[in-house]
Amino acid sequence: MQQKTHRGPEAERRGEAPNVGSQGAETVQAPTTRESPSSAEWLMEAICEPVNLKQALKRVKANKGAAGSDGMSVSDLPDYLKRHWPELKAQLLSGSYCPSPVRRVSIPKPGGGERLLGIPTVVDRFIQQAVMQELQRQWDASFSDNSYGFRPDARPIRQ
Repeated sequence: MQQKTHRGPEAERRGEAPNVGSQGAETVQAPTTRESPSSAEWLMEAICEPVNLKQALKRVKANKGAAGSDGMSVSDLPDYLKRHWPELKAQLLSGSYCPSPVRRVSIPKPGGGERLLGIPTVVDRFIQQAVMQELQRQWDASFSDNSYGFRPDARPIRQ
């Protein structure tokens, strides 16, 4: 074990933490149980649950959006999933799933110039949505009540 030494007030001003001995902060590791979102063993299974997938499909269909690099439209997605879901699920659970390249599109900026967008395939959007929903379910309740960024229905002022 490496010995820590207190380097005095000058070190503290540089951002180095003083040696506080046995009363210092300790690293707490989250337990890897079903109750904790830190266990990857069950996370992909939860993502692949039919209820979560139906909700993800509903959201992707509602968002519509353009086709990705494979040319598949949102309206083609349900039939595609009926045929290919077993192999997609196997890839997700084994960790071998690889998203497709995005389709590059440039759109004009209001002040001039162009903004380059990357449009994922509808299958990738579906999988991203399913992952996001499950991560949100697992983690959102553990966030601070004062944390608002990128959280659904979280605002600093309740309306």
